[in-house]
Order: sequence, then C-alpha cells, then structure tokens
Amino acid sequence: MGLKVLTQKEIRACITMKQAILAMEEAFKDYYLGTAVLPLRTPIAVANENALTLTMPAYLGKQDALGLKVVSIFPNNSKQHKPSINGLILLLDEHSGEGKALMEASYLTAMRTGAVSGLATQYLAKGDASHVAILGSGVQAYTQLEAVLNVRSIKKISLWSRSLENAKKMANELDQKHYEINCFSTVREALKDADIICAATGSTEPLIHLEDLKEGAHINAVGSHTPQMREINNQVLAHSLVVVDQIEAACAEAGEIVSALEEKSIQVSQLVELGALISGNKSHHNNHYTVFKSVGLAIQDISIANTVYLNACKKDLGTSIELY
Repeated sequence: MGLKVLTQKEIRACITMKQAILAMEEAFKDYYLGTAVLPLRTPIAVANENALTLTMPAYLGKQDALGLKVVSIFPNNSKQHKPSINGLILLLDEHSGEGKALMEASYLTAMRTGAVSGLATQYLAKGDASHVAILGSGVQAYTQLEAVLNVRSIKKISLWSRSLENAKKMANELDQKHYEINCFSTVREALKDADIICAATGSTEPLIHLEDLKEGAHINAVGSHTPQMREINNQVLAHSLVVVDQIEAACAEAGEIVSALEEKSIQVSQLVELGALISGNKSHHNNHYTVFKSVGLAIQDISIANTVYLNACKKDLGTSIELY
C-alpha cells in the first residue's frame, strides 16, 4: 500500500470543526470503554539545542486507528525565522502495521484542542449560553471560539489578550454582522456576564478569579500545560465540577490541578474524566461552575488524523508514495 502524504492545505480541506468534535467524542468514549491504548508520551532531550522531541502513540480499537504524533520544540529555530514547534502525525495500517498516512500536525493539534473544548462545552455549558469570553489571541484562541460556536447559539463575544492590538486584530477577522464583539483591556471586564470562558494563554499566574464569574459559567482551560503554568485560581476549582481529559496527566502536567491539590482546594477523587462524563457517568453535580482542563492526549491526534485520512481518500487528496 502507498503512504498518503497530506499537506496542511489538503488537511484543511478534509476536516470541519463539527467532524473534529465528533472525532473527539469517539476517541474519549473509546478510552473510557477500555478499547483504546494510550502509552505515556516519551520525551527525548537534545541538549546541544536546548530542545525536546516528544513521541505520542495511541491505538483506538473501535476506530481501527493506529499511529503516533512526533512533536519537536526547538527554541533556537526562531533565530533562523523558523517555527519553534514542529510536528508530524503518522498513521499505520491497523492490520499490517504498514505506513498509511503522514501529515503535518500543527493545524490538527489546534483543531483537536478546540474540538475537545467544544465537546466539553456541549455537555457542561448551559443550554441557553449565548455569551463567550476568549482569553488569548493565538491560534488556539481561534479554534476554541470556532468550537464553541458549533455547539451553542452565541450572540456575544468578549475578547482579551495581553496585547489589546492582537485582540482587536482577532475581532476584525470575525463575523461582525452576526455577533456583538467587544475587546477589553482587563480580564475582569472580558469575563463579566460570560456564560462560557475559553482560556488559551501561557499564563503563570491565575487570570480567572471567583469574584469575576457569572453563576453557572463554564470554563475551558487549555493554555497551561506544565506544573508552573496556571490560568484559573484555586478557589474557582474548589467551587466547580472539574472535568479533565485524563486524571493521571492532569495531576502531573496541569498547573491549576497541581496547585489546587497541593493546597487541598480539591481532591483527586473529585476529578471527573471527560470519557466518563460523555458516556453517561458523573454528569450530575451541584457545583456553582464547571471547568474543563485539558493537557492534550495522543488519542485526540490519532482520532482526528483518522477522520482526515478517510475524508482524503473520499476526495482523492494527498500524494501517494510507494515505500515498498
């Protein structure tokens, strides 16, 4: 069989946010049912470059999807005007182990991160939620918003970024006719009366505080991915139903969860995995707020890549390379 190589342009033509959210739902149900295999990610340090390469394999039994993502973080690339983060996703034939597809990973990573927040929002946000606040203005901020727009009838969008100019730039790129869009210089102003909040920043200090939240608000937090990074104050977590993509990963990598556990604001037993939530368990709660904290899992990458591959085959997109 040939190896189908897909460019980012071809990938974009083979996935919609709606399809991405469905792929996330299938992946997390697979994981909850025990039909997915998710080994720990493996880091390789490249000391001379102060760099890191991560390999993230996964197998989804119900989808017959097998593969891995390789992500490289090379900070010195910026000196040569190259991206500091690069990635590839390799899909393997689930019956023979042969290479099936190779695709660039940055766009799909942003899509799957937005899509999993969309999935959490679908299950956790109030049905009549109409006001979303976006914290951050990078690639992730756009896909977070796109995902929320797919699962709730949004009328109002509030934007905040450390650079007000970046927030205004994002606002200008959005559909001004169908939404009331406002940019704010403070997080507190942006969060006022928001039903849904998406945080996609690299903050090391909490941005979201209890006194700034509307009763019943839902928060998606995807920006922090190390124990030193935090977007949400511990007291918010203490008053929330806290849903995570994977308990083990969240307790090790999510700064908000690590801090809240250390200060005993929450206990591990209170954390709910997304797979359990969408499979009908742990959905009832009496908390004032809901929080979804994601650090990202390989099952998401392989599930969305599998959807792209199937669509590419239907559309006859990609370049086939015979390796054998």
